[in-house]
This record gives sequence, structure tokens and C-alpha cells, in this order.
Amino acid sequence: MLAKVMSCAIVGLEAELVEVEVDLLRGGPIFNLVGLPDAAVRESRDRVHSAIKNSGLEFPGNKRITVNLAPADLRKEGPAYDLPIAIGILAASQQIWPDKLNGALFLGELSLDGSTRHTKGILPMTALARKAGYGRVFVPAADAEEAALLDDVEVIPIQNLQELVGHLTGLRPISPFSVDLKEVFGGDPLYAADFADIMGQMYM
Repeated sequence: MLAKVMSCAIVGLEAELVEVEVDLLRGGPIFNLVGLPDAAVRESRDRVHSAIKNSGLEFPGNKRITVNLAPADLRKEGPAYDLPIAIGILAASQQIWPDKLNGALFLGELSLDGSTRHTKGILPMTALARKAGYGRVFVPAADAEEAALLDDVEVIPIQNLQELVGHLTGLRPISPFSVDLKEVFGGDPLYAADFADIMGQMYM
């Protein structure tokens, strides 16, 4: 069965959409990862395998697993694809319903026990999700506050893979994370000097 999960890549200072395609076929066990991944992305095979099994879920070890990170000509770097790859495998093996993945981006590194880790580049990736019309982003709980700085996007904080599966199956919904933007940006500045006080600077 084929499953597709949307994620992001950071290219310089910009974010680019990445489609994580996961296909399960008879024969194996083989786990292929294609789509111009760097060493950190290739290592996600081992992290995802352990994370799924240690979360009490079933890893389809008797299948030929092919994961494609599209577009293939865009170099993929870093561990942010762990979460979307794991979700793609679970969807392709029918442990979660693929239609629950529509309209959402999945971002984040996984530990071997299935818990999520801080992932770099969450803010520009969330900004791309909003620009591209995605209404939800699933991010590590440690990065939820950063992602929630942008409005018009529902931020779902993920502590671990098992918790995310509970949310996607409807058994244990996770409440969206939100911050009070007025409280974050509306207070007095924390710095001692203002550029407006420097000669030659235009006061705004």
C-alpha cells in the first residue's frame, strides 16, 4: 500500500515542501530510502524502526519498504523527516488511516524510544505551511511555542509517536498549542537601548 505524508526541507533560509512517499511491497526485509538524502536522513531508517517498535506499534519488517523524498533533485538534510517517515510507514501498513494526514505537515526528529526531539527550522517551515494552505502542523512539543508564533495555523505538540498515533486514530486527541501574541510581542522591550536613540537612526 502507498501512503503520502507532507513535510519540509530547509534550503538556506527558505523552506521547501517535501512529499514523503512510503510504499510497502511483498518481499524483504528491505528498507530503501531515496530522494537525495544526506547521512542524517539515511540514518532515520534505524531511528524510525526502533521508535515504532518501542512505541508498542508494529513495524512491517517482513515487507519491502521504499521511502521516496520528493522532489528527488532537492537535497534533504537533517533528522526532521523521522516523524513523517514513521507516520508514512504506519499509514501504509494501515495502522492509521491515510485520510487523517490530509491538510497537515509533519516535522520532527525521533528518539529510539519514540519521543520527539527539538528540531531546527520549525518557524520557516510553519510559515511555509501557512503560505501553502496547510491548516495544521505536527511538531515536537519542545518546538510548539515557536511554531505557534504564526497565526492561522493549528499547531499540534507531539511528545512521542504513540501519543501522535492516539491523536490520529481519534482515541486520545491532543489539544492545539497556542500562545498569547500580545503578551509575547506587546510588552516593553527587554533591551537597554533603542536604535531610535542613536544619532542618525530614523525614529519609527
